[in-house]
Amino acid sequence: MIKVSGLSSVKYYDALLSLFLGLFIIQFAFRQFLQPIIPFTPAPANVLTAMGLIGTFSVAALSVTIPFLIYETKIPLRLLYLVVVTTALWGGVALSYLYPTYYITWPWITLSLLLWGLTILSIIMAVLSLRPIELILLSPAVLLQLTSLLGYIMNLLTEYYLIPAMGLTTQLVYPTVLLTVIGALTLTALALMGLKTGVKAMTGYVLSGLTAVSLSLPLYQLTVGNVFMQHIIDMVFAMGFGILTPPTSVPLMSIILGLYVFSTLVLIVNGATNNRRYLYLAALAVTYVSTALTPHSLSIYFASVASSSLAVSYIGKAN
Repeated sequence: MIKVSGLSSVKYYDALLSLFLGLFIIQFAFRQFLQPIIPFTPAPANVLTAMGLIGTFSVAALSVTIPFLIYETKIPLRLLYLVVVTTALWGGVALSYLYPTYYITWPWITLSLLLWGLTILSIIMAVLSLRPIELILLSPAVLLQLTSLLGYIMNLLTEYYLIPAMGLTTQLVYPTVLLTVIGALTLTALALMGLKTGVKAMTGYVLSGLTAVSLSLPLYQLTVGNVFMQHIIDMVFAMGFGILTPPTSVPLMSIILGLYVFSTLVLIVNGATNNRRYLYLAALAVTYVSTALTPHSLSIYFASVASSSLAVSYIGKAN
């Protein structure tokens, strides 16, 4: 069992998790999403360059924050996690100067597989720490993440072992889209379960709704009934989110995007005004969904999923 040494320790860990969550959202918006679509946007180059730098600095900051978060989680395997994650995050940076093709060497592939295995273990620990209703409503996100991790192994088998395993990955496209749609609905239900009255909370909910609508409504209005724009935005979704869907489904996916934004922000508001557990669930949902829709080729994604999973395990045992 984990012992929480006083209120100061709890506040420190919550602050650390909040920092992690904020940095992850920033890197997703400015790097993971914007970077692939920057060449297709009409914005001034200096503005886009600044956004790219913000995303890159956020990734660097995550690489510093994550080891602290893992260390403070105080799980039985925290030293193993700390060594493997830190090596994966910073070892590649160091090796890139000495040996640019380090990522195709056997030691690095072995480390990547170890990190993959620890990520799976951390997800299992998080699932075991969730309450029944949380597990039910978060199960689509969990399955999304596990599907993505399976896809990583399939890619590894194809690229490094020349085993033709890509067929399975192709077959997972539509089940992944279905899980994405269902996950948006169940995550919204989880967020709405924690609603609390009060000026601060209600203000947060209103701002969450306005933010979600301001992001999804323009996309919906732009694409509904417009076949040409459906094809264009479909390519944007594929590049920015990793979501492969028929162009005709883009209006629906715009609504789904809005639901994810709304539910995530509401979870964060609930964590700040109601029960801090919602903050942990928000981190879990954000990392699971956003990394599940991209190939797990970067160590930062594995490390982020492990960190949010271990955080939920931490609060599950501490409460």
